[in-house]
Amino acid sequence: MNFIFLSPNYPDNYWNFCDRLKKNGVNVLGVGDAPYENLPQDLRESMTEYFRIDSLHDYDQLYRAVAFFSYKYGKIDWLESMNPYWLSQEARLRTDFNITTGLKHYPAAAYDDETLAKNQNAEGIICSYDAVSDSHGEPLFESMTVWPEDELTESRADTGIVYYTCPTIPAKLKSLGRKTLKSLDAKSRFVHFVFKRLTKDQADFGSEGDFIAIDTDLCPAGGYIPDMMNIAHSVDVYKIWADMITTDRRYLDERLQTASELMHHSSESDENCFSVHASRKEGPDYVHPESRIADKYHDVIVIRKELPESAWQHIGRYIYTLRLRSQHEVDTFIRFLHETKTEEK
Repeated sequence: MNFIFLSPNYPDNYWNFCDRLKKNGVNVLGVGDAPYENLPQDLRESMTEYFRIDSLHDYDQLYRAVAFFSYKYGKIDWLESMNPYWLSQEARLRTDFNITTGLKHYPAAAYDDETLAKNQNAEGIICSYDAVSDSHGEPLFESMTVWPEDELTESRADTGIVYYTCPTIPAKLKSLGRKTLKSLDAKSRFVHFVFKRLTKDQADFGSEGDFIAIDTDLCPAGGYIPDMMNIAHSVDVYKIWADMITTDRRYLDERLQTASELMHHSSESDENCFSVHASRKEGPDYVHPESRIADKYHDVIVIRKELPESAWQHIGRYIYTLRLRSQHEVDTFIRFLHETKTEEK
């Protein structure tokens, strides 16, 4: 199988998709605008060959790169970027090279733009339905990530970032996510659909607890969220996606299973947990120093990373990813991290 990955170096965790494809026996061919010598070693080792072009905006250069790989390796089976920014370029290349997998055109929208824009004004908590679908648009894997309500307030905007992936998905969201998969004809995709869970009855939007759509992406969630899914569900979403590409199934319980078989498998597990991603900005007078955070939560911190100084004011000096067992633990950590001395008084 020949798989062309456009811009495989961005985001920087996308090398994992290439790595899992290679481990499944796929011939991974990269096309991008970054110099080969600047690519991470893990990414270089995951690709058979890399074709550098000046710009992915230049369709002629993209066409020549794909034509070169097609001539050298034979028919191209898949072409993806996993990035919404390049969906139109992908679709055009698939048409020109008769690549039968993936999107050849944008699917009909599940929600019109006016509705999505209107729903932004509803009062609610932002959350996502994330899934890997098979060739029939049925989910092989599902997950939910939440951006707490307080993140939208002035207080949270001044102190940092918080979002977390949940161990389970509410039945209402799961049902709506699956209906959206079908409406978008989202087959063989890693998708990220964003909703608001209403925090009170609202005449124009629905009842408390309802979910309304605010965005639909036919690509994975950005940033660290794929890695947070791995932590929350004790899985490897990169492998789940690669297994979908090569077998149209998911490996679970020591065998490959179809989406219909997985419907009878409980997604709940004692190993599932909340995976929390958080930072706090430089500036506010915090109650708890950075050293105290690392000391108090050292047993559950999975990642603690210092960011470049240019990000300290905007995001924070350190970012944390934690494995927590309950909503109470999540809420307690968020308060501990962002509590300021002004609030304490």
